[in-house]
Amino acid sequence: YNYTLSVLKFIINKNNLSINIILGCHEYNFENKNKTIKININYEHTLVKEGGRGVEKNTPIGKIKYSQNKYYLVRIDSKKKYFGSSDVIIDYSNPNIYNVKKSGLYNNFSDKHIYLAPNLYEKLHININNRNIQSLTTFINTDEPRRKKLLEKISQSRLKHINKNDCKYKEGLKKLYQDTKVLINVRQTPHHDTFEELRCLPALQNGVIVVSEKAPLNHLIPYNDLIIWTDYENIVDKTKKVLKNYEEYYKR
Repeated sequence: YNYTLSVLKFIINKNNLSINIILGCHEYNFENKNKTIKININYEHTLVKEGGRGVEKNTPIGKIKYSQNKYYLVRIDSKKKYFGSSDVIIDYSNPNIYNVKKSGLYNNFSDKHIYLAPNLYEKLHININNRNIQSLTTFINTDEPRRKKLLEKISQSRLKHINKNDCKYKEGLKKLYQDTKVLINVRQTPHHDTFEELRCLPALQNGVIVVSEKAPLNHLIPYNDLIIWTDYENIVDKTKKVLKNYEEYYKR
């Protein structure tokens, strides 16, 4: 949210705009004659499967397949009351945007739906020096079954790993990532499949190698080639391989 705010300020100053912006679901009288636009942020997964947590029963079926005869749902219904009056809807994920647009169900929504990559850091920190954390996850809820299973598998392996979930601010997260060699990323649930750009792109910006569970529509992610994709079942072994050949992977 703060990063989006900083981008809007930059655009206003660079173009010398006289405009009022409401960011979020608020009402405000600026008491001037400038044009007012409302901007909202979608931070939820739109690529979801039936039966998932927070997925309403009437969520429509889209046109993106996840198996031979099954399609992802298009999950924006619960947000329509907030998005209906928005002039712009910012999203952190191109796959999210494509899923909605491809469905053809929400053309008015799609016309306002734009991508803003979470480039949280202005400077890149790309080097292999002083990285003491071999393998990292940043799971807040470690009791989610898929996460719990993964962490148990990691603890049974010889992988030197930590889970860190108390870095709530930009600078703290930067310090953590700059001390890390490899970040492991997996879906929180088996039903929510939008790739976690908010976790992974800031890690890449700070020189972390990201090993991630495969994600749908990943070819739409601008830095797709910088992620090491693998299956959920293989992610521990893949991480071990990357760490064993760390400098080689880093050069790539």
